Amino acid sequence: MVDQWVCLLRTIGSSDTVQESSPNLNVSEPRPWSAWAIVAATMLAAAIAVSPNSADPDLWGHVQYGRDALREGLARTTTYSYTANGYRWINHENLSELALAIGVDTIGPAGLLVLKTLLGLAICLVPFWKTKDFAKNPLPVVVVALLIAVNLTNHWNVRPQLFSFGFFALLLLLIEFAFTGWQGHWNLPWLTTLRRGESAEAFSWNHRWVKLMWLAVPLCFLWTNTHGGFMAGVGVLCVYLVCRMIEAATMRKWQASGMLRRLMLMIVVTLLATLINPYSFGLHQWMLEALREPRPEITEWHPLYSLDMFSIAFIAMVSVMVLSLTFSRKPLDFTQLVVLTLVATQAVMHQRHAPFLAMLCGFWVTPHVVSAWNRVTQRNGDAERSPHPAVAWGVVVLVGILFAIPLFHRLSVMPVYRNTYPVSALEFLDKHNVHGKTIVSYNWAQYFIAARCGEGDSTVQFDGRFRTCYPQSVVDRHFDFILGDAPGMRHRKIAGPVDPTAALLEGDPKLVLLDRGQPHSEHVMEDVAGWTLLYQDSLAQIWGRSDLFNEPKSPEYLAPQQRSISDAEQIGYVAWPAIPPHDGDNHPSSQLARANGTPTSRGQP
Repeated sequence: MVDQWVCLLRTIGSSDTVQESSPNLNVSEPRPWSAWAIVAATMLAAAIAVSPNSADPDLWGHVQYGRDALREGLARTTTYSYTANGYRWINHENLSELALAIGVDTIGPAGLLVLKTLLGLAICLVPFWKTKDFAKNPLPVVVVALLIAVNLTNHWNVRPQLFSFGFFALLLLLIEFAFTGWQGHWNLPWLTTLRRGESAEAFSWNHRWVKLMWLAVPLCFLWTNTHGGFMAGVGVLCVYLVCRMIEAATMRKWQASGMLRRLMLMIVVTLLATLINPYSFGLHQWMLEALREPRPEITEWHPLYSLDMFSIAFIAMVSVMVLSLTFSRKPLDFTQLVVLTLVATQAVMHQRHAPFLAMLCGFWVTPHVVSAWNRVTQRNGDAERSPHPAVAWGVVVLVGILFAIPLFHRLSVMPVYRNTYPVSALEFLDKHNVHGKTIVSYNWAQYFIAARCGEGDSTVQFDGRFRTCYPQSVVDRHFDFILGDAPGMRHRKIAGPVDPTAALLEGDPKLVLLDRGQPHSEHVMEDVAGWTLLYQDSLAQIWGRSDLFNEPKSPEYLAPQQRSISDAEQIGYVAWPAIPPHDGDNHPSSQLARANGTPTSRGQP
């Protein structure tokens, strides 16, 4: 039985016809049905990894801003804030927010979950596409596909970054076709041992195929107007083309002048295409300034330093890449090595770049993984007996039994968990019709904007848009309140000592909604005068100004029996958008929930 499983993993894709290559050895012809079975089983497993369905903290804001743009045009200054009114807004996610707003209003959250899962699966299929004869030895290809999937998991929520990942995959696909015959060879005269037996004559190019790179111009134009990750994509493209230019000049010298001019012109035109955006060069200027500022408040910009599941998956992927490039019999590619090194460095420094490295692994490293595996195992896949298709499809059925039900649940609902988001706190505010200027913890602020600010009755001090539409002084005052003087956890530029109460004075706020998982802000509210606790559960607190909510003569007065102070554990979830209906059932979020057949609340699964 063990031999059958090993045979299955190493020889999928063989037919029922058996030929004899020698008197004592049977060799199987390819069995397409077995090959498809292994691909199907791998994709079912990968689908679990690329189908996380929890709500992203900024999704509410992206959909709200997209709807606003569809209704009123692009906003040029900060919206929904009382501290940055009139301050410029450089929005690098305009097209993605329009797409998310249209997507939510047409196919709904579940439809977006399906689309982003299909995008992830398409990327996980690349190793099979790159290994034409994977049926002879599928195990290394399956390993690469699953490594890619788990390295996408932590970044594969419904959010604008998905557009950057999709555009990057298209860019790699474009490079794959445009440089056919050029890629996968050591095209430099020095370090000839890296050719690994390949002759120098292997260097070649096809002008017709290279011309396909002109498609990078419209691709980068769309990318620039969709997400700020375009800078990473354009950077990779420029490095790639410059390295190819070095190869061409080194190998062909003056004969390469035409190709050098063409590639340089492609770089120039592509860079000019990125200037076609609502802010022209202002977008690039802002992004370069923003990139120089540390962002310790955002976890995805942290380096990989913990040994959680995602870090282990990343280390495993990098280890496989290094070992395969070392032991592969295939020639190395100078340009690919340069790009891989640069992207790997960025991925180690900033977690959010890990998906870019995973995609490069699928396109460029897969052949080396297969070659290194064959070299280390010293086995001849052609000489092994293929399993019967029934065995292969039995594996599919087994994987389907294990993963089909969890996958169906993941793709049917986007849960907003009560122990993660202040669902109950917002229900309290809605029940008592409490509005006004509110300080909201930055990780909840865009949820609050969608739930409480749409009609203009409430505004926030700060939200997750950060420096795109807030001056650094507002950012600093917010984190003085939320985090205090926390070295390594924040980047502060205001001169002078930390003042955690400054945010409570700026703009005369009425309410504070804080996350009890950020205890500094809770301690500040307990120690400062002039504020009273209106609501508390195990996750959140709502504080109101005492002169408004404690005075019986005030129209904002909230009697003690109307308040809710407890440590009640928050369990279960509400389907996205988890916004309490206003004015009965006339609120857009209620109508959307009914249109999608989405329940308003249910127990945690």
